Amino acid sequence: MFVKDAKGKDTEGVLVRMEPDEQTRFQFEIWFPYTRQAMNQIREGAMLAVKNFASNRSEVHYSILEVVSILPLHYAIENLQGNPFPGFVVEAARSASRDWYAQEEEPLEDTTKIKVIAVPTNLELSVEEAGSQLQMESNEPMLGEAVYLFDTPMTERIVNCGVQEKENIIEIGKLTRDENVGIKVRVEDLLRTHFGIFGYTGAGKSNLVSTIIRQLLVKRTNKDEKLKFVIFDLMGEYTGLMIDLLEQMSNPKVKVADALIVCVGDATLPGSVVKYLAGQDDLEKAANDLLKTMLLPKGLRTEQEFFKAPLRELLERKAIRIYLERPPAIGNVVRDTKRKMTSSAKALVEIVSELGKCEDSIENAEAVNKAIEGIKEAKSKTGSQKARDELDMLQDKLQKEHERFTSRPDLSGSMATIPYIINLLNDPRLSTLIIVQAHNPDELRRFAKKLGTFTYEARRQTGQIFPLVSFIFDEADEFIPQNPGGTYKESVDIAMTLARRGRKFGLGIGIATQRVRYLNTSIMAQPHTYFVSKLPRKTDREAVADAFGIGEDMFRQTFKFRKGDWLLVSHDATGLESIPLPIHVENAEEAILEFLKKFNKLSD
Repeated sequence: MFVKDAKGKDTEGVLVRMEPDEQTRFQFEIWFPYTRQAMNQIREGAMLAVKNFASNRSEVHYSILEVVSILPLHYAIENLQGNPFPGFVVEAARSASRDWYAQEEEPLEDTTKIKVIAVPTNLELSVEEAGSQLQMESNEPMLGEAVYLFDTPMTERIVNCGVQEKENIIEIGKLTRDENVGIKVRVEDLLRTHFGIFGYTGAGKSNLVSTIIRQLLVKRTNKDEKLKFVIFDLMGEYTGLMIDLLEQMSNPKVKVADALIVCVGDATLPGSVVKYLAGQDDLEKAANDLLKTMLLPKGLRTEQEFFKAPLRELLERKAIRIYLERPPAIGNVVRDTKRKMTSSAKALVEIVSELGKCEDSIENAEAVNKAIEGIKEAKSKTGSQKARDELDMLQDKLQKEHERFTSRPDLSGSMATIPYIINLLNDPRLSTLIIVQAHNPDELRRFAKKLGTFTYEARRQTGQIFPLVSFIFDEADEFIPQNPGGTYKESVDIAMTLARRGRKFGLGIGIATQRVRYLNTSIMAQPHTYFVSKLPRKTDREAVADAFGIGEDMFRQTFKFRKGDWLLVSHDATGLESIPLPIHVENAEEAILEFLKKFNKLSD
């Protein structure tokens, strides 16, 4: 049950301090005898046992603590106070260094200790003759009592204590201190009650999103339950990060899932790709141009050429589609332009009022010409130069909008409409992955509003709750900022609706960003599961701490994280509720490289 030292005895420390803490209820300080072996055994995320006051003659109750900080101490260095002679400092440091090396497996000096800071998990292990059981903590730990380090099997039992094997679960990663301890997460709770991913540039947020979705789609225990994902990809990076899933899920020979890249507006894609989708250009040129413009993470850039074959397949299968807004009515164009007008000339006011009621499509050449004739007549009736200039602006706008919509290629066979996408999201037979990209962030935010609103309303009106759908906002500060205006308000409105009311209809959100402090605080408070990496800015750490109650000691361990390390904390999805766990997650790039090797070998 407990980790042994070199002599086969339980690794043992002493609880020397216990103080109240606003975030974690208590904070504990434990001293372990120093050995280099112990320094490698006791790490952040390790589980400790200490007797509590509920213990009696017939049974022992161990409070379970989690290590959040570890520091080796040497008395010779710690007690150099004031302004000591430099020679003393250097000699003390050299002496300490010798002591670190001399104590490999057995403590020899009382001058060295391992100082451990731990927090309660609110669990205890009750041990009696009949066996042991995990339960809610029934009393407080005893100061001065021995503290033990749980071994791997017991640690895994603790961190997954609330997760039932019959539930639909995934193993999200491994405990950073022990790669033999897998951390399990309930799929439904992760998606339905929302999740957030917060880390500074280079932490691997997009990589983590890719890995989580790959785990959920491929490695969950119950694959009969279908899952749906919509990623709003502001930077256009998820095609490369999920090329394996896109290719496999769009394969018509293995129809167990659907995958789609939705490009909002034909300007999102290279011209040759648009022409190919319209049946006007060759596949090879389209695949080459798509490859050139695809954004890849640093670890995959040297393998760029291997992406060409799967991209060609996606194009052939019509897994890349274009969403084009419906041509607006002439009246809509006139009303939008009216907002920029300031003249109150009678002729201008009358023609703008008349045309603002026109319901003919901007594609209708006859109706547009008639509107332009009316504008010209109004210009001849007014003596105001300002009014004539604004009427010229309106005429120019109508002409340009007419040309824009009538010059579009015929993409009827490669369109992605809102009803088409909603049918995919509500289809209970297949899992679905949809990546939404746009050359214009405003258009992406507008599309998010439309898709989210219509999906929510479709489910609200029918009472549909399955399959689960997760709308993931990458670079979330560009979708859900504080004090939004313009198109930001549209994306904030739908994110708020999904976050507050979507869960009862099986609709959840995921948010990923490095600038936490810029997020809308009401939406920020909704996710029940967080993945947190390095956040150098104090204001960002404070935003997460306020939303989830994570103390500064918890954050301190993230500064030592390697790429792929995350602090996972969840109210619902993990076995330990609201207890942060440092985990290591698989690298999505490794899965993609393996896929590319196999795919290109098969293609050859």
